[in-house]
Amino acid sequence: MTPLARRLPRELRKNIGKYLGIFLLMCGCVALTSGFLLAAHSIDVIMGGMRDEYAIEDGRVTTSFRATDAQVDAMRRAADGVGGVDVYENFSIDARFRHAEDDDGTNRTLRTYVHRTQVDLAAYCEGREPAADDEVAVDRVFAANNGLSLGDEVLLCGRAYSVAGILTLPDSQALFASNSDFTVNTLTYGVAEVTPGGFAALEAAGGAPAYTYSFCFADRGLTVAQRTDAEKDMVSALTDADARVDELIDADSNQGIGYAADDVSGDSAMWTTLLDIIIVIMAFVFVVLTNATIEEESAVIGTLMASGYRRRELVLHYLALPAAVGLLAAGLGTALGVALFTSPMRDLYYGSYSLPPFHVSWDWGIFVKTAVVPSALLVGITLLALLHKTRRTPLQFLRHEASGKSGTKRGVRLPERLGFVARFRLRVFLRNLGNFATLFVGIGFASLLLLFSLAILPTMTHYADNLENSLVASHQYVLKAPLELKGTSEERAQWAAAERLQAVDGAVLSRAQDAADGLQDALAELAAAPSMNAVAAIQDAQEELSARLDEAADALGCTRDEVVDLLDQASKVDADDENAHPVNTVDNGAEAIAQAEKYAVYTLQYDRGEGNGEETITVYGVSPDSRYWKDLPVGDGRVVFGGGLVDKFGFAAGDSVSLYDKYEDRAHEVRFDGTTWGSKSDMNLYMSLDDFNGLFGNADGYFNAYASDEELRLDSLFFASETTPDDMRAIGDQFTGMMDDMIGMLVGLSVFIYLLFIYLLTKAVIDRSARSISYMKVFGYRDAEISRLYMRSITLCVAASLVLCLPLIIGSLTAIFRAMLISYSGNIEIYVPWSAMAETVAAGFVTYLVVAALHTRSIRRVPLSEALKVQE
Repeated sequence: MTPLARRLPRELRKNIGKYLGIFLLMCGCVALTSGFLLAAHSIDVIMGGMRDEYAIEDGRVTTSFRATDAQVDAMRRAADGVGGVDVYENFSIDARFRHAEDDDGTNRTLRTYVHRTQVDLAAYCEGREPAADDEVAVDRVFAANNGLSLGDEVLLCGRAYSVAGILTLPDSQALFASNSDFTVNTLTYGVAEVTPGGFAALEAAGGAPAYTYSFCFADRGLTVAQRTDAEKDMVSALTDADARVDELIDADSNQGIGYAADDVSGDSAMWTTLLDIIIVIMAFVFVVLTNATIEEESAVIGTLMASGYRRRELVLHYLALPAAVGLLAAGLGTALGVALFTSPMRDLYYGSYSLPPFHVSWDWGIFVKTAVVPSALLVGITLLALLHKTRRTPLQFLRHEASGKSGTKRGVRLPERLGFVARFRLRVFLRNLGNFATLFVGIGFASLLLLFSLAILPTMTHYADNLENSLVASHQYVLKAPLELKGTSEERAQWAAAERLQAVDGAVLSRAQDAADGLQDALAELAAAPSMNAVAAIQDAQEELSARLDEAADALGCTRDEVVDLLDQASKVDADDENAHPVNTVDNGAEAIAQAEKYAVYTLQYDRGEGNGEETITVYGVSPDSRYWKDLPVGDGRVVFGGGLVDKFGFAAGDSVSLYDKYEDRAHEVRFDGTTWGSKSDMNLYMSLDDFNGLFGNADGYFNAYASDEELRLDSLFFASETTPDDMRAIGDQFTGMMDDMIGMLVGLSVFIYLLFIYLLTKAVIDRSARSISYMKVFGYRDAEISRLYMRSITLCVAASLVLCLPLIIGSLTAIFRAMLISYSGNIEIYVPWSAMAETVAAGFVTYLVVAALHTRSIRRVPLSEALKVQE
């Protein structure tokens, strides 16, 4: 063993606290990151194979009413240019859910499908697919959050079902009730499958089907651009065939399919970046401590260099311990992460997303990211600092000029009016200004992590509160088509008959109508020219009509006379009057009808730019004198922007904004005149109802929504969705459930970083001042007095850093949030309550007090002999 190598064990023992702290921090960060990255990579592999394994759709179209065979055929023909497309019925009913054994009264919804065998195939985690009409298979995450297990009895639309299976659906990996929602909802929303008979029972119980048609292109290798063009052609074909298209969602923009993968990918980049930042900061801590060691041992280094030791040998000597600690921490951290943290990290995602059973898939890239790159960063930065620090000559080292300043160092002249204690503390601060600057950076970084973890829940809760407050009424109903609440009993009966007949295959009614027309023609012929042939024709026509009425009666589940009454009532509906709207078949009462207000709503897309996708913007058409949208200055062509739109995209007065209608394939230009309404979470546009209809080319008097403080009963044929304050509160509850575990981890990591940075950097101040401390002991100062002199300077620096870095941190958090969330729908403003700031400062200061107690012991251990060492 060389003489220099013999110094390494002594150096390690002397600075065991420093190296142990760095080892633990790096090992812990690498372990958490490697565990996460392995779990994320495994999930990526699982999701990457789902498209083929579970026949995930390429897109879906939702129509207001059930499409006819001719309309679906037109849709198929429109895709012939790209090799054809397979179209599948994928109808669903948003069923009211109740757990028969444990119902707390919370409104929950299960989007229920018929068990699918051709597209979007289910993966069963427990149990089996439904076999009987009173059985249901429920989503795994929804079941876990609502305490469901196999065999439980649940109520869907008031009808009892038994849980036969626990599943995951590939088109609902992330549970979004609406594709424009900001976050998943696993608490009050889920998906399920039943048998065809079970689905029919839900429909009979009042469930309103959503007529969704999923499609898969024959060529699964189409580019997004090719697929998008084909989908536009398909929607155009449906529209030309008189189908009303409510929604078109490509698989790439379907949050239920792609959100989980994007979240895992984004979090992987965040964890990797976080690890790199921590490693770089730790490397700078190494540099500060190593520089302090070199300055402390300047005379020894000068002697060694004068004795013939080369600079390379000295650099390798001082690099040995940091490199050994870094390599060991990176290797052990990676091993611990793979062994211990993969499962907890997996649970973070499997608790929020409905994914198939998990299996680990190893990737050597994880080893490179968590072991090789951090070690290389740590060693590389420390090496560069050592090369820079040891470029001095032996004489400069012997004269303690390792800092590069030759000659006698003169301190800054301080005002004489300051007392000895104040000047002494100020000298301590100035002499260690570099260490204190690094301490400020370390405290700022640790405070950023801590404040982020403490502010994330208040921010999301604040966002949910803003969304809840943005609801102007207790109930906001969106319709598939205009539906009048006012009407006479006769009008309600006529429209009820028309709606009931719409539930029957149009071909059946057409044959009945043809038979009735045939009878009329036969009667007319008999009247014009009586004959036996005419009488026979009448008999044949009557028999044909009777058969067709029986066919219709079987389809409707009623008698032939009731079919005749229904046809008679429905015939009184004036279908040719474009300004006549259907009448709600249920009378909600005069008071409820009087307080309900019509409005119109439509969604457009805004290009965020820089490849960040498109923002979904909801356009509202409301009455200028609205009782619900109070003080909203619409009318005379004015377009009012929601506060969130202006805050997120920075629109200025006079800007012209282009919004794209993906269903009509055209753009709309609106001008921002500087008028805003609502909170910074409001991403809507507002205009008068007349301006709305003019912009979109609707008929006068068009509307498709109601705002109401009273609950309304609306015909299921026209009902599309309902939004209540409970739905908005569920967003805050969802974020709380999703982030609890992660926040606890971040808080623990932040406090540990606080402890380590403050300990290491303040220890450098104490070590550098060891000789001065020894002198003071010789002069008779007691340990407590010395501690006050030195620790007070450090205390003031730490306290000032904790407070002064807060504005910088809040600005950084705002920038981080904007960068993180620019590609997501919605606008979240960072909300940092005073309590979170106070907790951050308090946590930092309490951590420092623990460190200060350790440093007080260090001061007591400084020997008197230090003052007797020779120093030039």
